[in-house]
Amino acid sequence: MSAAHDVEALLANLAQFSKTRSASSLRLATPRDGTSLALSWPGLDDLLPDGGLPRGVVELASPRALGGSTSVALEAVRAGQARSKGAWCAWLDPEGTLHAPGVAASGVDLARMLVVRPPRAQLGRVAVKVMGAGAFEVVVVDFDAIPGAIPGAVPGSSHGRSHERQTLAKKKAWAPEVLVRKLALAAESSGATVLILTDSTRPRAQQWPVALRLELSRPSHNEMAVRIAKDRRGRIGMTKTVAFQPLLQRAG
Repeated sequence: MSAAHDVEALLANLAQFSKTRSASSLRLATPRDGTSLALSWPGLDDLLPDGGLPRGVVELASPRALGGSTSVALEAVRAGQARSKGAWCAWLDPEGTLHAPGVAASGVDLARMLVVRPPRAQLGRVAVKVMGAGAFEVVVVDFDAIPGAIPGAVPGSSHGRSHERQTLAKKKAWAPEVLVRKLALAAESSGATVLILTDSTRPRAQQWPVALRLELSRPSHNEMAVRIAKDRRGRIGMTKTVAFQPLLQRAG
């Protein structure tokens, strides 16, 4: 699992990364006929409007660390890698919360997963650059780590954040709906699925232009509640419950 600590070096080398990882073959691996990304999660695909996750931007909204969004995102990465032996996926993890053994146990091939840990102030910019490379089947973005992504959100404590505040002062952060549109445009050209992980407990002034918004929660240890809160074709549904059985649990 490759972690990028020098963000500027990463941005400068993404074009070369695309070439060395055969970006053209990755684009061919992604279905161009609108085929959704099916997950190996009993009951979950049946609830989704197209039997899986669509191309474009998908929002997984859940109470932080409690709703199952990370497990669903890992299933999507595994499914994206399964499309081709050369398929790569990426995960933007500014907080460094991913645990490599757990990721590997979920069925993800660490050798074909790029993990980027940019400063929170640069997360939006880096996400757009990663998508622009056109080299990834699935890109996961821990979206709520972006300072100002939610109106009134506090970027961090007053200590140890001076560099980030200076960076933000030089480069005004995009409004979240603007960033989502940028990611959607990049996903449309490359055929990728972008998963943005958000905190469902935070208030929001307006809906974001996502192709699909899933609201996830965990009513019990063995269950996950799923609600389709937004769909580009208007197929909104009631909350339904499926077994909470990510691949790690099923393998055990």
